[in-house]
Amino acid sequence: MSRFLSVLSVVLLPVLGQAQQTTGLFLSDPGTDDGYILWGAMFGHDQYLMNTCGEVVHTWVGDGLSLGNSMYLLEDGTLLRCAKADTANGSLIIAGGGGERIQKVDWNGNVTWDFVYYDAEKRLHHDIAPMPNGNILAIAWVLKDQSACIAAGRIPADLPQGRLFDERIIEIEPTGPTTGNIIWQWDLWDHLVQEVDSTKDNYGVVADHPELLNINWLNPAVAIPGQADWIHLNAIDYNAELDQIVLSSQIMSEIWILDHSTTTEEAAGHSGGTYGKGGDLLYRYGNPQVYDRGTTVDQMLWRQHDAHWIPSGFPDGGGIMIFNNGLDRPIGFSEIDVIEPPQSTPGAYGTPSTGEVFGPSTKAWNYRAEDPVTFYSFFISGARRSASGNTLICEGEKGRLFEVTHEGEKVWEYVNPETHVGMLSSTEPIPSNGGGAYQGNLVFRAEKYPVDFPGFNGHDLSTGVQLEADPFIECSILSQEHIERPAVGIHPNPAHGSVVVMGMDRAHVYLFDPTGRLVKSSRLNTDREHIDLSGFGPGLYLLRFERGGSWSSEVLLVN
Repeated sequence: MSRFLSVLSVVLLPVLGQAQQTTGLFLSDPGTDDGYILWGAMFGHDQYLMNTCGEVVHTWVGDGLSLGNSMYLLEDGTLLRCAKADTANGSLIIAGGGGERIQKVDWNGNVTWDFVYYDAEKRLHHDIAPMPNGNILAIAWVLKDQSACIAAGRIPADLPQGRLFDERIIEIEPTGPTTGNIIWQWDLWDHLVQEVDSTKDNYGVVADHPELLNINWLNPAVAIPGQADWIHLNAIDYNAELDQIVLSSQIMSEIWILDHSTTTEEAAGHSGGTYGKGGDLLYRYGNPQVYDRGTTVDQMLWRQHDAHWIPSGFPDGGGIMIFNNGLDRPIGFSEIDVIEPPQSTPGAYGTPSTGEVFGPSTKAWNYRAEDPVTFYSFFISGARRSASGNTLICEGEKGRLFEVTHEGEKVWEYVNPETHVGMLSSTEPIPSNGGGAYQGNLVFRAEKYPVDFPGFNGHDLSTGVQLEADPFIECSILSQEHIERPAVGIHPNPAHGSVVVMGMDRAHVYLFDPTGRLVKSSRLNTDREHIDLSGFGPGLYLLRFERGGSWSSEVLLVN
C-alpha cells in the first residue's frame, strides 16, 4: 500500500459531491513533518495551533485585538504575540503592518504580560524576536517631522507627506504585568548618509559608505515615492551565536545585519562592539542600487519578507532564509531563497571593494514553483525550515500554507477559511478585500513546531476540529494508521470493464476519476464483490473505502 501513498496524496480525496474545494486541507503526504502549525488570520482575532490533518487542537482568543502581526510559541507553552486594536488612536504613524502592543498569553488564555509601545511619537510594527535571555527585540517606527527630515539631509521636495518614519530596534526586558525596561536601542536615523547638502554632518558620497543608508533613495515603484513609511521593516531575527540582528526592508528590497553586542551609546555611533562598527550596517544584501552600486542586474530581492537565520544543525543551517515576494520584478512570482553571506570569520562580512556589491551572487537553496507565476504573494508571507530539511511556506496573500521537502516536492497544503466576512465552508468562494487588491483570507506568517517541542509538555493535543464548515477531508483519511487498515484486495489491477474488491464487506466505496471527480459510489455487502467499470475511460482512478470510521484507499489503473 505504501507505494500508492504519494499518488493518493496528489489526487487528494474531494468531498462526496461535485463542488470545488476552496479552503481547508488539500494535501497531507507521509513526507510531511509531524508537528503543529501556529498561525492566525489577519482579519480574525484568534490564533490557532493546528495539526497536519488541518484540525485546530488549541486556540488563543484575541479578546477583540488583532494580530499586529507576528507570534511565536515559547518553550514554556506561552504564546508571544504582537497585537493591536482594530481602531486607530489618532496618531500620524499609520502604515501597513502597524502594531500597538506585545503580549504573553499562557496556555489557558490568560494575558500575563501586556506591553504597549504606541503613542504620537512611536509605534510598534510587524515583528518581534524572542531572545534566549527572556527579553524581546521589537521593531518600531519613530515620527520625524519635516524640519527633522530636512535637517538630516532629506531633499524637501521628496517629502510628499511632510514626515518620515525612522526605524528603531528596542530590546525589552519584561518587569511587570504591563511594564518593561528598554535596555538596548538602535535608531536608523543615526546611520544615514546624503550627498546633496555639504553643510550637514552626514554628508558623504553614498557609494563610498555602504555601511550607511542614503536618506534620499526613493523606490519609484511605490504608490507614493518618498512616502513617510520609506523603509518598511517587516522582519527581525536574532542570532545568539553571533550576537547579531537581521532586518528586512521591504521598500528597499534589502536585508541588513546589525551588531547587537554594542551598548546603546555605541549603537548610535560608528565604532565599538564585537565587530568594531558600532551601529553601522555590518552587511546588506538584495538591491545594491540603494547604496549607488550595481544595476538592476545585481538586484536579488524584490520586496521580501521574513528574513531569518536557519538554526545551526538544520539543513542549510547558518544561512539566511528569505521569502522573496517578487513585487516590482518584471515577471511577478515568489520564491524562497537561502543565502550564505561571505564571511572571513563568523560574523565578519567585510566591505566590498570600490564599485563591488555585497554577495553572494548565487543562492545556497531555492524553491520556485514549476510554473513560477502560480506561486505569488506580492506582500506579507514567510517560510520556515525544519530539522528534516522540509520548509513550511506561507503564501500570505492567498491564505495558503504548504510544505515542501528539501528537494522541492510539495507534501502538505492548507488554505485558511477565515476571512474579513467570517468563516467560510470548504467550498465557498474566497472573497476579495482591499478594493479587490488581495484576498480576504490573508495570513501574515506561520510557524511549525515539532511534536517534541517543550511547550507542548502536559497539554492534550490529541483531538481537534476543522475551522471550515463541511470539510472535504476527514483527518482519519489522511493518517497513515488509517490508510494502512483495513486491508483491501482489488483484482485485476490494471482493470477493464470491472474490478473485484475483496475483504471489504459492509463498507462504502467511492470511485474518483483522474480529475478527482466522484463518479461512482455504492455499498459492499459481501466479502467479494464486483464493481462495474463500464463507461469509464482509461486513466488513474482512486477507490476510497470507509467502514466503521476507518478509511482505506487504493489506486486503480483502468485500461
